[in-house]
Amino acid sequence: MITMPLSEIRKSEFTMLKDWQHTLNMQIRLAMQMHDAQTQEELERQLAKVMEQMKHINC
Repeated sequence: MITMPLSEIRKSEFTMLKDWQHTLNMQIRLAMQMHDAQTQEELERQLAKVMEQMKHINC
């Protein structure tokens, strides 16, 4: 069994979250352009959760 150092796991998870953050930001922008407030609100809630996870990784 191959194990990764904790720092590498955290870096990988952080990178994945940054990618998800970027995707959500682009979706929010599209929802704003389409004047879809309901979708925008849901995406912003998801983004807040992602950002909270990122904050915990950086601690």
